[in-house]
Amino acid sequence: MGDREKRQIVSKASPSLRSPAVQTRYTPVQEIHQPKAQSIKIIPINLYGFIDLLSDFYQEIQSSNQELPDETIELISQTLGYARSRLQGASDDDSIQSHLIALTNLSKVIGSAHPIALFGIATFAMFEVCCGSFGKWQRHLHGARSLLDLHCTNKAELDSLAGRIPGLANVLAYLVWFDVTGTLNRDDGALIFDDWHREILSQEFLDSVGCPSDTFDLFVYLAKGENDLNTIELSSRAMQQILNISNDNSTDLSLADVVYRGSAAIVAFARAGESSMSPTPPIHADVISSMVNKVCAAISTMPTTSRFYVHIATPAYLTGMHAGTGAQCDVLRGYWQNCRLCDFPRYPDGQKQCEQKWRDRGII
Repeated sequence: MGDREKRQIVSKASPSLRSPAVQTRYTPVQEIHQPKAQSIKIIPINLYGFIDLLSDFYQEIQSSNQELPDETIELISQTLGYARSRLQGASDDDSIQSHLIALTNLSKVIGSAHPIALFGIATFAMFEVCCGSFGKWQRHLHGARSLLDLHCTNKAELDSLAGRIPGLANVLAYLVWFDVTGTLNRDDGALIFDDWHREILSQEFLDSVGCPSDTFDLFVYLAKGENDLNTIELSSRAMQQILNISNDNSTDLSLADVVYRGSAAIVAFARAGESSMSPTPPIHADVISSMVNKVCAAISTMPTTSRFYVHIATPAYLTGMHAGTGAQCDVLRGYWQNCRLCDFPRYPDGQKQCEQKWRDRGII
């Protein structure tokens, strides 16, 4: 992680607008009271669901009796406006204007170290994940971690903060998910959040993106990169995923299971081979290629309308890094093209990054 004191609280959607690092710990906010008679609303885990989450939070702070600084309410209002304009395909001028207004408000709230700024940071992070360079979405996460450090130093304090601010736990779940997947994609071992932060990621969240909980645990293990020389454990973890792969490919969830587990096994096996002191036998490459085939088959079978489709980008990318045939490349190329053609275009350079890897390996 790096020293907390060196981490700057800044959302870098625009490099020209930065907030000074806050030197003092912020006084904890009071609870934002929710209406007692409130129906349970299930919000899907996706871009639109995140905007719904932001909208619900805005309605709650408007209707609550809690006195909040004007700039925090203005931040949520302007951030919500920016997010909606992006989703609705606003013109470039309008989009830039709403972006600058929201970012200016975010800078003010970050300057006061109010935790509600996490909603704004997470919104910019969400669009960076969808629209920025694939895997390189860590800049907003650093800002979120720095701000969070001013309020929480352990899980108990995090739970207390999340209990006082409705929706915050959901927002943080997105951030820790982005942290793990981004670190895996970059393969730099630079996780931003700690294990106790990741405890906020619920089973419901993982179910919504189609990722088995034990596969997520392996993702974290691989992202840390601390045990890459332990070939036996890497191979054992990979085999565990393979043994647990769903044999029922009749549902979107079972297909997602294959994609997540298969990609995790591929990475673990590949690292085990790289760490081995002995030359890797041909059968090692055959095993990885077979797993790539299995994942590609699941990706090509999954409907583009599936709620899991846009969420399997990281396993698709990890699989793409180990593709070895033209047919495998075609499936993964098609996945990235479909993501760019969906209702809100996503992952603009995922295909480019994979193709660069394939060129380096002489596949295309």
